[in-house]
Amino acid sequence: MDITTNIRTYLKNTGRTQAYLCKQTGMPNTAMSLALGGKRRLRLDEYCKICTALGVEPGFFLSSP
Repeated sequence: MDITTNIRTYLKNTGRTQAYLCKQTGMPNTAMSLALGGKRRLRLDEYCKICTALGVEPGFFLSSP
């Protein structure tokens, strides 16, 4: 599994939505959707914002859930 798949799985398992994540990170929905859908690369700063918003350490999504 890749990082974005792990993030999507975590969102689903914790009952959070992509809209929630956009609001918490300040990322536009389009950018988040493309990144989590594998259509665009997730930048490091975006990844760090996602981890902060979800309250996890940066290494959390690097391994399979």
